[in-house]
Amino acid sequence: MEMDRNNILSILDGFIEQIDKIRKFLIGVSISSLILAPIAISLASFLFTHPSFFKVLEAENEFGLGLIFFISIVLVVSILLFIVGIIQYKRISSWHKKYLIYKKERDDRDRYISERFNWKADKSDDESKQ
Repeated sequence: MEMDRNNILSILDGFIEQIDKIRKFLIGVSISSLILAPIAISLASFLFTHPSFFKVLEAENEFGLGLIFFISIVLVVSILLFIVGIIQYKRISSWHKKYLIYKKERDDRDRYISERFNWKADKSDDESKQ
C-alpha cells in the first residue's frame, strides 16, 4: 500500500512539474498577444480614421463592405485577444507563485523526513523522474 501511495505522489509531482513546463509556453503566448493585439488594433484604427479609406469605400462598393467587415473582425478579435492575454498572464503568474510555495514546502517536508529518520534519497530516483 505504501508503494502505491509513493507512486501516486510521484505521478502527481511529475504532472505538476509538466504543467510548470507548459506554463512557459503559455507565457510566450500571452506576451505575444500583448504585443501583437495592440499593433492590430492601432492599424485597424488608423485605417478606419484615415481619409483615403473612405475614398476607397466610395469607389469600391462590394470591396469596401468586405474591407469594413474584415477590419472590424480583426479589431474585435484583437481586443478580445488582448484582454484574454492579460487575464491569462495574471493567472499564470499567480499559479507560478503557488507552485514555488508548493515546491519549497515539499522540499522542506522531504528534508525533515530524511533528517528525522536518517534516510537519504537516491539521486538516481530524482534523475529517473526527469
